[in-house]
Amino acid sequence: MHRRKLWLFAGVVFAALALAATGSARVNGPDSASAKSAGTLVFGAEQGGGPDWCLNLILDVDCNAFWNVVFQTPVIRGAFLFTPAFKYKPDLISKYTLQTKPQRTTYYIRKNAKWSDGAQVTGKDFIFTWKTAMNPKYKEHIDPSGWEDIRSVKGNGKVVKVTYKRNYAPWKGLFSYVLPAHALAGTDMLTVWNDCLCNPKKGNAPISDGPFLLTKFDRGSGVTLTRNTHGWYGKKAKLDSIVFRFITNTNSEIQAIRSGEVDAIYPQPQLALADLKNQSGLKVITHLGLQWEHIEIQEGAKGNPLAKQVWLRQALITSLNRAAAAKALYGTLNPNISVLNSLVRLTNEPGYKAHFKKWDYNPTKVGNIMKAHSCTKGGDGIYSCSGTKVSFLFESTAGNALRTLAFTIFQDQAAKAGIELRNGFVPAGTLFGSHLPDHNFDLAMFTYVVGVDPHYNVSIFSCGLPGNYTEYCNRKVTKLLTASDRELNEAKRTVLVNQADTIMANDVPMIPLFQRATYLVYKSSVHGLVDNASSQGPSFNAEAWSKG
Repeated sequence: MHRRKLWLFAGVVFAALALAATGSARVNGPDSASAKSAGTLVFGAEQGGGPDWCLNLILDVDCNAFWNVVFQTPVIRGAFLFTPAFKYKPDLISKYTLQTKPQRTTYYIRKNAKWSDGAQVTGKDFIFTWKTAMNPKYKEHIDPSGWEDIRSVKGNGKVVKVTYKRNYAPWKGLFSYVLPAHALAGTDMLTVWNDCLCNPKKGNAPISDGPFLLTKFDRGSGVTLTRNTHGWYGKKAKLDSIVFRFITNTNSEIQAIRSGEVDAIYPQPQLALADLKNQSGLKVITHLGLQWEHIEIQEGAKGNPLAKQVWLRQALITSLNRAAAAKALYGTLNPNISVLNSLVRLTNEPGYKAHFKKWDYNPTKVGNIMKAHSCTKGGDGIYSCSGTKVSFLFESTAGNALRTLAFTIFQDQAAKAGIELRNGFVPAGTLFGSHLPDHNFDLAMFTYVVGVDPHYNVSIFSCGLPGNYTEYCNRKVTKLLTASDRELNEAKRTVLVNQADTIMANDVPMIPLFQRATYLVYKSSVHGLVDNASSQGPSFNAEAWSKG
């Protein structure tokens, strides 16, 4: 959970960038809530909803979207919280101990940690979470990485001992979402929390061990969190409620904060953000985040069959002028954002090496590759190879203006090199809820929010794992990445993942584009908001938010 983005501790300085422009299962949605409601903060959410959107974050293959983390961090807690300093801070636990030979972690759950229905948070919840992750029924829906390395989880009270079969270096990323055993035992996890975070044994009443309850979820309008008045282990929330209103069109989102319809937004980079710098009553905060935009290339049965060929994927990346796109897309917002040339490390992380730099834009080289494989151009200027047209349906999230512009740029560049890209933009809920986990796409452009620990690479690139949307499989890469998860020495781990990246820079399972910055925009009358540019998102301290 929270390991890809989707999201660990290393000696990375939190790098700020200067902005160049300086319940029940189904209830009525929060459409009527407004920023003027007393004690209510309205937050524009640019992803969420749609027929395929599910809430249950333990199903991290199906429901693992960044905005789910934002909605749920104030509701369901984990052993650690990922802070703006890119460090793990004990959260549900007061402390822990770690020993090796064998690796064993002992968690000390906070004595006053309890669920909103009065039940104590205990070791039974940790045990249930682990057993759920390992249940064969959910093997296609839960990434087994880390969970399968645990030998046992023991403890019924406030002390939990987790013993491992073998070293698992990114262990802090586990138990970041601890389930209430007393509420969910015996239920079907594929359905029980798709529409609510509730106790089905008590009439689907909302349940929480955080400062808020998730009391409303409507796929057409948004999510409402209501203050948990039954106590939790932290400070009482200052707000009565938080409404996350789905505004999936980014221009509409920016207009909503400009007009005062919402109190805050956390948009993906958009050129229109530059216009907010001079607006009185607004604050714009930005940091270089653990986020990278990329293009996934489907190599399985549902993609273009040509994509199975390494040479074709090499031609595809060579047909895109990523540097020119970075300038056009981000030059106004932040000219420091440049091309990302690694799949395993970000530009501000130790060990970053630009292995993909060799694939600079070169239409002539694309032509040579095509001719070497007996491909011929049609009357429309697009190549065909062995009777298959070099044409790809290019998917991304509908309503995102900057991504629409990116597609237009890439479409024009690729066409000049003889490759066709067709607009296949779909709602975010459809892309993340079905197309990606079902491997049903040709190309897909979106952002991963990850952690500073390189573990996320294992689930994305290893053969056969459900988080590997592209169905890429190189056994040597899998071996190197698996070994990196066993290596407790950070420097040695970095060497291993870079060895894997060297191979992938030749295989091109996906195309790295840009590392992205975060942009938190909110009214000056709102207090307590902090840009957590990690995978945890801005709601990590929602109990401290206030208005007025």
